[in-house]
Amino acid sequence: MFINISNTISVSKHLGQQQNNWICYEPLEGNDQRKKPLWKRQTGLMSASAMHNWLTSQYNDQNAANAFRNISGM
Repeated sequence: MFINISNTISVSKHLGQQQNNWICYEPLEGNDQRKKPLWKRQTGLMSASAMHNWLTSQYNDQNAANAFRNISGM
């Protein structure tokens, strides 16, 4: 299930035996006319702390990293 962090970033949670992992997605270009946008994977499976660090380094706006921290329970 996708969890929207913003209009341009979504994550999905994957349950593991020892820890939960996350994948980040961004919308595909050309989704303006679609009712249900298509998403493109930006990362592979990452731990919550690795995903938070990746979001911090990739997006200058700290809202994405802060929203992920709230969602993931960090």
